[in-house]
Amino acid sequence: MKFSFETHTALTPEEIWVNYATVNNWFKSEDDLLAISLEGDFKQGVSGEMTLQGMPPMAFELVEVTPNESFCDVTKIPDLGSLYFNHELIKTEKGTAVRHTVEFVSLDGLDHHGQLEFVTQVFSDVPQSIFSLIEVSSTK
Repeated sequence: MKFSFETHTALTPEEIWVNYATVNNWFKSEDDLLAISLEGDFKQGVSGEMTLQGMPPMAFELVEVTPNESFCDVTKIPDLGSLYFNHELIKTEKGTAVRHTVEFVSLDGLDHHGQLEFVTQVFSDVPQSIFSLIEVSSTK
């Protein structure tokens, strides 16, 4: 099950990327982020932990990192499946398309009706976080 949101900005991918690659900058665009840590550089295979408001600390892993283009992290939900967060910066003639996708893959690989509410809740702040990311990236 996958939800995606995309919007466009005149900013370059490089102007936005710094706010992805420096995880402490995530506080600037994620209102419900209480804590975040990364056990190394911002690159594929590195793990970290984040705490969101009203949630216990959650481990995540960077499963794909292509500087100035995209990154994907995964959080494993015990007994349910995996939650993938994909962040893409797509260069356009007028700037950049910013696309964030939330995908839930259940342990059995099938979509179940009960997952809809869960994924919808997780995705609900994605559009606002993208607009906040663009705003933060446009101020030097």
